[in-house]
Amino acid sequence: MLAPMRLLPACLWLTASLAALTAQTPLAELVRRSAPFDLDGDGRAELRRLEWLAERGAANQPLVVLLVELRLWQAAPQSTAPEQPAAELRQRLHTLADDIAAEGHRVLLLGAEVHSGPPHQDGRTVLAMRRLFQRLHAAAPMAAAVLVGHFPDALLVRTCNWRRNEALQLPGRDGVPVPIGPETTNLRAVPEIVAHRCDLVLADLDGAWEACYVPGPATLRSAWAVFGPTVPEAGGVCTALQLGELAVTDVFHVRDGAAIADPAGFALHLDAKDRDHECSTADRALGNPLARPEIAVSRLDARGVAVTIDAGALAADASGKLVPAACADLPWSTSLAAEVALLNRYLARNHAFRTKAWSADQRRPAAIAHGLGGGMAVLREADPAWAAFAEAGYDVTAGDLAALAQWLQRPAMLRTLRAHSDAHGAAFGASDPAALANAAGPAWVWHREGERFVPSWAGHRRGHADLGFYLSLSANQALAATPFVLLHTGCEALSPPGSVEHAYDAPEYGRYGHAEAILFHTPCVAMLGRAKVFYDEPREFAAVLAAGGSVGAAWRRYFEVEAQAADWAQVGDDIGRKRAYFWSVVGDATLRLSRAAGAGELR
Repeated sequence: MLAPMRLLPACLWLTASLAALTAQTPLAELVRRSAPFDLDGDGRAELRRLEWLAERGAANQPLVVLLVELRLWQAAPQSTAPEQPAAELRQRLHTLADDIAAEGHRVLLLGAEVHSGPPHQDGRTVLAMRRLFQRLHAAAPMAAAVLVGHFPDALLVRTCNWRRNEALQLPGRDGVPVPIGPETTNLRAVPEIVAHRCDLVLADLDGAWEACYVPGPATLRSAWAVFGPTVPEAGGVCTALQLGELAVTDVFHVRDGAAIADPAGFALHLDAKDRDHECSTADRALGNPLARPEIAVSRLDARGVAVTIDAGALAADASGKLVPAACADLPWSTSLAAEVALLNRYLARNHAFRTKAWSADQRRPAAIAHGLGGGMAVLREADPAWAAFAEAGYDVTAGDLAALAQWLQRPAMLRTLRAHSDAHGAAFGASDPAALANAAGPAWVWHREGERFVPSWAGHRRGHADLGFYLSLSANQALAATPFVLLHTGCEALSPPGSVEHAYDAPEYGRYGHAEAILFHTPCVAMLGRAKVFYDEPREFAAVLAAGGSVGAAWRRYFEVEAQAADWAQVGDDIGRKRAYFWSVVGDATLRLSRAAGAGELR
């Protein structure tokens, strides 16, 4: 009898033994031919390497691709058993593939290494990854792709001929500011970053995104003009005109309407029909032309929130439990070992969310809001059993961080968080450190006091729910154990910090990000959120979940609903009609609301 391979579970041993057979399939050959791949022929491959790791499910089922960063697949963190964490990660990824296949999908588990280092070309690498998905989709229709690890994002800029009424001043022909009243319509054609993360670029497989890519460094021109009481359709000579430009590097530019300046003639010429260049022919024919995704895309990237606490900043309390303590240096650092550990924890609760029969006390909706309207009415639509749900503590419409902590301690499987946000956290009410310690436990964040760093909630007095807040809740085990799907309507909640200034592989990119702090330091399993300052939310999100659809299907449905508009006024007018572009998913887009105990499988 053969001795078992050390640390390798049976499923991994079987996968390795079948690799030679799998590698003979047409789909495996397609993957083999897809890397290395150099999109622009500059001698630097964007897709450096692809490895076929496993295949699950029937060949006639919709395809889901799990694209795993090879850095993680091959990881060997320093420990007493260096290979063990990576082996656990591989095992859990195989389990994820099995779970998705059991729900009626064909699953490919692929390892990938993509471009890193100079030049800054994240968007071009995204396009190369998109080429892979296009080839796979043509061979075996895809439903979704889940990116596991740290991959580049698409940064989206939009210029729109936006007609506005407001009081302002713009330079006249002589350069002297001209006061403009709100009764006068002005035309604003100014390039603006509208999504720091736009996974539509990866998911829209028939659009013209390659033509929209601007590697840069480049400048995009802007214009702000007044022609008279109204804006002529074709523009013309201006009474006030301000010209400018935006310096960009590595962006996708969506341009809706031409605005060509004639400085000598103090004129701006307009063409409203010069738009929708990113759209396929079919998408341009829609009532509201916009690019629509053919597949769902989501990301599992723990790199920026994989915090390790130095041992010197910990001490044992009376019960022997380790708690934060004063120390000489700031004790936070990030590490590969912590990143792998966070992914392992996430994949464990993903499996539980899918396979466990949850009790009615756990399968509940929960809504919290601060400074914005509440969202419980939206969540109730996701399950007929929730139509009259109104238990105390589950619909919180104002509060501080202590209230947020208490809300997260109540079991729920579908949540919505509505608060003014940014790339690092959400804004709640002013928070008393003592009350916060009582609700959440000790702070696992340190602040300088004289020559020492002291653990304290003092830095959270203003009520900012950030990585330090969620990490502390996790370290203190002050969270309900029930995994949940989250609809986050705060602005820029999915924006990776540093995405404008840095390439994706810079240490500053994504560091201490808002979305990932929630995804990896709470029981969250999927989060739908926005990467821009705006006011919308995905329509019919709950209806899709109620019908048994996935989080990714709910994201895709928003594009379909927006596309059906008979008039742009229904979708935010010219500036808002492509607002679906601002939304993406982190976590696992293939997840559906888990079944309740005693209930049958979801449709």
